[in-house]
Amino acid sequence: MSRNKKYIIITGQIASGKSSISELIKKRNKNYLVLDADDQIKELYKRGAELYKVLVNEFGDSILNEKGNISKAKLRRTVFLNDENREKLNELTHPVILKNMVSLAKESEADIVFLQIPLLNESINILKKLVNIDEIWNITASDEVRFNRLMSRKGMTEEIAHRIMEIQSDFESDDFDILSIENNGDYEELNNKLNLLFDNSCIKEEKKIGFFGRFKKNKKEEIEELNEESEDTSEEESDVRKVSEDEIITEEKVEENTEESLVENENNSERLLQTIFTNEQKTENIDLKEIEEKDLEKTKLTDLSPLREDKIEKIENDIKNSVEETLDEEINEDNGKKKKKMKIWKKILLSIVSFLIIINALFLGAIYYGGVNYPVNYLEEIQKYSNEYGVDPKVVLAIMRVESNFKTDATSKVNAKGLMQVLPDTAKHVAKLLNIDANSIDLNDAETNIKIGTYYIKYLMQNFSNMDTVYAAYNGGIGNVNTWLKDSKYSSDGVSLYNIPSSETKHYVNKVNKALKAYEILYGKEFPTKKTKGFSKFVENVKNTIRYILSSF
Repeated sequence: MSRNKKYIIITGQIASGKSSISELIKKRNKNYLVLDADDQIKELYKRGAELYKVLVNEFGDSILNEKGNISKAKLRRTVFLNDENREKLNELTHPVILKNMVSLAKESEADIVFLQIPLLNESINILKKLVNIDEIWNITASDEVRFNRLMSRKGMTEEIAHRIMEIQSDFESDDFDILSIENNGDYEELNNKLNLLFDNSCIKEEKKIGFFGRFKKNKKEEIEELNEESEDTSEEESDVRKVSEDEIITEEKVEENTEESLVENENNSERLLQTIFTNEQKTENIDLKEIEEKDLEKTKLTDLSPLREDKIEKIENDIKNSVEETLDEEINEDNGKKKKKMKIWKKILLSIVSFLIIINALFLGAIYYGGVNYPVNYLEEIQKYSNEYGVDPKVVLAIMRVESNFKTDATSKVNAKGLMQVLPDTAKHVAKLLNIDANSIDLNDAETNIKIGTYYIKYLMQNFSNMDTVYAAYNGGIGNVNTWLKDSKYSSDGVSLYNIPSSETKHYVNKVNKALKAYEILYGKEFPTKKTKGFSKFVENVKNTIRYILSSF
């Protein structure tokens, strides 16, 4: 099994061309492993397989076809028209599918693994715990192209197609390297764009390492550098010792030569004296004193004792200087090593302090937003009617936060009343649909207002398949939104609004989405069932903080 695998995730919205990319990758290199989540689903959905009983127990026999197998079309209708069912399906299936894919990948011999995962926004938190993601390839296509591709699929209806396109979004994250291509053309054009992906991919690079990996690597390099410096120092010391030994040998040779010269000098003196005495008679006119002086001068010239003493003294001084220089170098090197160690510890300390500051800021921010700006009020009423009418409770909470900031007696300039700012005419219309007496409705009563407002959201969801359009209709009215959808200046498909002409409604939609995102980050999928107080509220806010931090990173 390869120890240096690279994991590349292929993702994108439905009908963007992920499967086509996967097929092209398989043809390009047979050594690449390409795993498709849809293929895993087919295997795990088979009768008797791991997820079959789980899904049937959860959604009932209504998702089965005549042969008793899970019908993809029926399952689509069950989950995509109901947000709660969709979230439940994802919760049940994603961990099993992803673990199965990663297990196959790790057991393979392939160095490059491609995992095709359509709903990466909903899977990323699970996936990054299972494997180190090197890169993400995001495949995109225009809404028109994707819709046409969807309608060509068996068992697909316009309603389901619009709903799927509405709830899926492109994957965005600053934590990963993301390469994107647009796939609006034919197969050949897509193949050419695949070349761009490979040219810019991490496949040509070394496998990426995280912060702690880089830290260990840098630490290892510093240790190796210090070892090399130590070896250089040892070599220098060896050279000094070698020089000293050579000088000592030279000194010994000089001493030997000096002794030989002295012996030779004595012999020469004896021979000279013999010559003098032998020729004494012949050299009567020669002054003996001059001869003695000459001999003395000759003896002085051949006497090397002073030279030897100077040489020895010079060698001793050279050795002493060499040793001092070596010691100085060793002291400087030790100081350099200590400075390097101090720099490393300063960096570590600075990183720890910075991390604690960031955590503290996020903690205080999450406490503030969770406890003040985005509280959870009227939970029992919201939970009751959101479950009854099939509306996401976080949507009800977000609209209530934007409309009245949880004030039961709030009244707008157009006479919209209560927590969800329901107009009296709207309340009468909803009363007819619910078959209740319109005159008995008190919009200042919290539970009544939530009931009417939540049912009205459901009513809008039945008329519009895009949630931004639902928010726009809640604020600007159904008639205005229908008019905008028919105008090409504001809508390209008659389903969604790429431009909202009313600045008030546009601002309202943005505020609802912001509040919804805040509630999703702070409270996640496990929406609280009751409001907490005191210490319990603090504990809840701490949990929200941790969730907020994990979402932020």
